[in-house]
Amino acid sequence: MSHLNGVDGIETYIYDATKDEKTDWMEVAEKYDAIYFNYTANPWGFATMGAFARARGKKLILDLDDSLWNVMPDNPAYKVYQKGSQTLTDFTAICNEVDYVTTTNDYLKHVIMDHTNKGFNQIKIFPNYINLSLWNHIPPFKNDNQITLSHFGSTTHFIDLLEPQFEMGMDKIMKEYPNVKFQTVGSFFAKYRHKWGQRYEQAWGDSDIYKWIKDKMPPFMENIDIVVVPLAENVYTRCKSSIKFLEASSYKKPGVWQDIRQYREVVDGTNGFLASKAKHWYRAIKRLIDDVELRRKMGEEAFKTVESDWQMKDNVQQYADFFHEALDK
Repeated sequence: MSHLNGVDGIETYIYDATKDEKTDWMEVAEKYDAIYFNYTANPWGFATMGAFARARGKKLILDLDDSLWNVMPDNPAYKVYQKGSQTLTDFTAICNEVDYVTTTNDYLKHVIMDHTNKGFNQIKIFPNYINLSLWNHIPPFKNDNQITLSHFGSTTHFIDLLEPQFEMGMDKIMKEYPNVKFQTVGSFFAKYRHKWGQRYEQAWGDSDIYKWIKDKMPPFMENIDIVVVPLAENVYTRCKSSIKFLEASSYKKPGVWQDIRQYREVVDGTNGFLASKAKHWYRAIKRLIDDVELRRKMGEEAFKTVESDWQMKDNVQQYADFFHEALDK
């Protein structure tokens, strides 16, 4: 939204719930033509906001980047959004009420259409992009005898990181290379500690994404050689974006990514490897361990992909076009 401000006569204001203790929705509805908000399942909050917007003929646009109808049992939000829950019912009703929904990919768009009354033209796709003025730390290329494989993410990847094919591939790597360690951020696996001992490490992230980007992620990424991102194949994970590729690639880190829709769209064999079976995970990781120059080159190519195609500043016009079109109807 900060990039959008001033484009084609658009004025934006970002209401931060952590700073704006009390939002005057009457004032907001009088001043702005649309309220663009991250998804909420709070019926009273939505009703308050929506009443003022509707009274003044203003648009309500909801942004959704996960399929809340398909949340997996390992997700902390599962009990809140599980099928049949009141929260999921409220959330679906809110989706039905807004004028438009924005989302990150075509697959999730069709899932939203399946669960709500939103038609094809009421759902706009904005792929996830990255702001390289925030993700702006490129560490020196790491080349020493200690190889660190890493996965970073929220506490929603327990099923993914225990995916059997990934685990079998990793088992073979850990047995063959005593100089390799595996680190996870945002999750801990006693099973891996039992099997791999101190060569399995767990690190802490931060609930504040901006604090993570600015303070914690740079030193963490300096110690990483290879990023590994398994995903269990299901509707929920197919709805995800390639944001992890964008984030890791902004640090020029090579990676092995699940062979699934979102990574097929960005990984071409020069900027990363795709894997699904145990043998694929093993071979891809082994190649990167054995070939220092391949690690360096693949990290460079991954960064070039992000720099040329996936920067937020280069894709703002599509947002401006959407808001102008939505407000003209």
